[in-house]
Amino acid sequence: MHDPSPPAFLPCRIDGYTDLPPGKLANLVTYLEVTRPPPPRATVRPDLALVETTRDLEAYRALYRRIGARWLWMGRLALSDAALARTLSDPRLVSRTLLRGGDAIGLMELQFEEDGEAELAYFGLVPEAIGGGIGRWLMDAALAQAFARPIARLMVHTCTFDHPDAVAFYVRSGFRPYKRAIEIHDDPRLAGYYPHETAAERWPVVEG
Repeated sequence: MHDPSPPAFLPCRIDGYTDLPPGKLANLVTYLEVTRPPPPRATVRPDLALVETTRDLEAYRALYRRIGARWLWMGRLALSDAALARTLSDPRLVSRTLLRGGDAIGLMELQFEEDGEAELAYFGLVPEAIGGGIGRWLMDAALAQAFARPIARLMVHTCTFDHPDAVAFYVRSGFRPYKRAIEIHDDPRLAGYYPHETAAERWPVVEG
């Protein structure tokens, strides 16, 4: 998931190709929603625990990078220390870290709004934890925490930079797609958030 850059005029073709300026990336975003909690599952994972996310900014950023590097996450990395501290202390944000054997392996963040809606703002696992049902367990926990409050719907958006199975995973979890968009944003590697070789097998850096 990515936070948009400040708006700039870029004429896009509805059909056909649109050239991107150097240093920009584009992807297709799918928005999904769920309006009622799915039936609870009886999955028991004594090896997993969900705890409140640390307010240690460097530790938070380190986990964020471990999870998000493959998908070029940048939203939280673009925040100053003060802005990130405010974000993590916002009472509308529920941020939880997934532990396995005491090691942080996942992140789940729910952003609640005053209009009775919530967004699954971040959801992911470190590469070595993907598979084996851990993502399913974490999603069950996210849905339970979201609908423990009186919300009308929970939203999430994913894009072509995310895991290839992301949309299918959300649909299996009870979400339904309701909108698509094209997102254009700065390449976070050129801003120094990740090394140039990060995710280069899928999205090589183009500097122009």
